Amino acid sequence: MTGAVMSREPDWESFVRRHWEKAPAHLSLDVPVVSPEQVFRSLVAVCAPFRFGTRFRALPDVRLFVETAQLGAPGPLLPGEDDAGVSDYVRRASAGLGGRPFQLFVEQPFMFDFTLWDPVRRFVRGLLERVGVPVLPIVSELLLGNFPQNPRGVAKRPNHALFTLVLHGRLRVRLWEKLWGDAPGETVDFDRHHADATTLEAGEGEWLYTPSRLWHLDEARGDCMALRLWVPVQGSRPTDAVKEVLVALLEARSAHDEAVPYLPYPWRRPRKGKRTTAPPLERTADDLEALLRSPDVHQALRIIWARRVSACGLEPAPPPDKAVPLRDTDLVRGVPSADIIRMGERPGPWIWAVNGHVFPGMGTAVAQEVLKALASDEAHAVGELRRLARRGAQREELDAVLEKLQRLRALQVVTREEG
Repeated sequence: MTGAVMSREPDWESFVRRHWEKAPAHLSLDVPVVSPEQVFRSLVAVCAPFRFGTRFRALPDVRLFVETAQLGAPGPLLPGEDDAGVSDYVRRASAGLGGRPFQLFVEQPFMFDFTLWDPVRRFVRGLLERVGVPVLPIVSELLLGNFPQNPRGVAKRPNHALFTLVLHGRLRVRLWEKLWGDAPGETVDFDRHHADATTLEAGEGEWLYTPSRLWHLDEARGDCMALRLWVPVQGSRPTDAVKEVLVALLEARSAHDEAVPYLPYPWRRPRKGKRTTAPPLERTADDLEALLRSPDVHQALRIIWARRVSACGLEPAPPPDKAVPLRDTDLVRGVPSADIIRMGERPGPWIWAVNGHVFPGMGTAVAQEVLKALASDEAHAVGELRRLARRGAQREELDAVLEKLQRLRALQVVTREEG
């Protein structure tokens, strides 16, 4: 096990050289990536709809496991406004379960909370600046409870490396190169194989890294809350991203109802000079051929890529902020942590992406001057930026860009004192 190394930000250069897809790691930060108290308050809001019943096919996805079984309707056993924090909630929920251990599992916990999503994005960005951005998204999960072992047993997302950030309490992780059971979901008798495992343990503010080849088993050491980030590595196939885009575009282009097409039966040998056809399938193939000849596929892929890079793979991203009209006298400054991605399109407007959202924007020299002004430490009056554009259509384009940057949290209004 690698000893904990204290630092304000991870030494990503050293990490990539020594650990990325090579060996497990145990590291620590002076300042946690996100505040445990803030995460718990956000979790209460995320769980609120689930207190009234199970929601299917919804994100964030909330599940409560008691020992090894999922509770279908957890209701008041989920975090609520009266819970003071993690320990208070775990104590109350455990009492309601007769003292049985449990695990609360939430997939995509921060997709509606930018104040938590953005610090995680900045944490991941340090890694992606060194290894690149995967063409598939990063999956985030939040674990909370007093589970002695992960309720679903040994865990592994095929071809995904794993970062586990401990936010509260302590978490022990056991790692195996290979399993002893026939199937991961049926693998039992973990205790008998502890000697074969690499064991890591981390406390609040520390984090663990697991390469994609390893299986792992989480064990809470008392009350625990942890954030897991699954980063696709070996499985980041471009074919998956392209297939998803093709299906979406084909569905939008081909008019059809929900009925499944039926073909004649029994299947008879066609008469001489005739060929057997399957019209519904052939029409779809023709639509696909026409789609591949159009520029729509390449443009859709570029849009998805710009969005994914600006989100550092953490998708879906939180929704935009409310629109606030910008006055000429307002002082504004760019947000340093926001990545503004621009990709040229011919013909048509450029693709702009910020914090996981995409919009069409200007590609002129005016755009470069605006971005240069926002990247400086000095605040600028909105009227000063507007004067960079000529009147008419260019001014309207610039106004639209400034509004989008403000809504997507890449531009902030500051006071005279801050400016």
